[in-house]
Amino acid sequence: MFDVYINDYDWGPGISKVVLTVDEAISAENIQASDFDISVKMQGMDWKKFVNKMIEGKRNVTAAYPVNQEGEKVDKSNLIALELSVHPADPFSNPFFYSSEMVNKWSVPYDCVISNKKLKIESTTIGKKICPLADQFEIGKSSLGEITLSYAAYNPPKAEKGKTPVIIWLHGMGEGGTDPYIALLGNRVVNLITENIQKHFGPTGAIVLVPQTPGFWLMTNSNKNDMKNWASNFRTPAVSFYTKALFNLIDNYVKSNPNVDMNRIYVGGCSNGGYMTMNMLIEYPDYFAAAYPVCEVYPDRKIDEKKLEKLCRQNIWFTHAKNDRTVNPKKCTVKTFKRLKKAGAKNVHFSFFDDVHDTSGLYKDFKGDCFQYNGHWSWIYTLTNQCKENDVSIMEWMASQKKEN
Repeated sequence: MFDVYINDYDWGPGISKVVLTVDEAISAENIQASDFDISVKMQGMDWKKFVNKMIEGKRNVTAAYPVNQEGEKVDKSNLIALELSVHPADPFSNPFFYSSEMVNKWSVPYDCVISNKKLKIESTTIGKKICPLADQFEIGKSSLGEITLSYAAYNPPKAEKGKTPVIIWLHGMGEGGTDPYIALLGNRVVNLITENIQKHFGPTGAIVLVPQTPGFWLMTNSNKNDMKNWASNFRTPAVSFYTKALFNLIDNYVKSNPNVDMNRIYVGGCSNGGYMTMNMLIEYPDYFAAAYPVCEVYPDRKIDEKKLEKLCRQNIWFTHAKNDRTVNPKKCTVKTFKRLKKAGAKNVHFSFFDDVHDTSGLYKDFKGDCFQYNGHWSWIYTLTNQCKENDVSIMEWMASQKKEN
């Protein structure tokens, strides 16, 4: 049996380590990474036919060593840690697969065979799935009428009564469903609870609330498959079917949590969730202290002068990439931002990137050049706090915003 460790990366989740349990303790000098073979069979996508299929491949073991129950290296143990390489272009390191239903799902099966002929080891049974950051969130549900939304919530250890701000993240189209781990790991949302982000929100840090819809935020009726009536379509009203249910979730959560600073509630999200961010700003213009929509898909043509006036009064930081082929920035973010500036909006900002590429220096393409992500994935820059204006980062800016009473 072996446990799998799932960490967060810019492109989503990755199984970066497994800890294998063997019958007898083995010394460190007898454990070599090159002696291990890991084969994987899992669900994947045939993008040409847009159907799911089974795919098979190998995992590369980069290090192997004995560990104790706490995961610390030791000289001898019956627990063996295998560190595995991960890469944005490697589907076998990702426990999710993008389904033909247009959402991410856990690959079931994720058949994995670990073998070592020298040590006479063969294991095929996965034990626990350990997600070091996602496991720090509490999971819950919120209902309004017939609509039930799932959510994940993180309350920082130093949260203080009435003093802790709230960061709300609204997921994209691929992270809907009823398992909040999909919403937490599908994009690098869990990075919001790391010290690199939390430090900007003062001594308390920030609560992170991640609602999840069972459908798509863009839906304007209860039919998940009725794409003709999505809010992005020409003749369809722009108000989401989930508007009241989402506000009910947010408002009930913050009112039932004595740590929340009601004047510092921030809302943002990507793509589908970027649309929902704009939708919530328009429907509840006096509720949020600031917003950070990313590659948002709220059509500018559906923002009339009355809606524009509501948005003008708010604090907003947009993010998008010029080469986004999923959501045309010229029809949404660019046009709306220009209209807001022209209308006199005082605190509206825009990070407009040429593309979305790896900035860590860790990942290359097959030519050895810097790895380029899908141009739609500009949320990478937001969630890693790489959006800046006049040397002020988006998280620094957001933490300084406070709703006027």
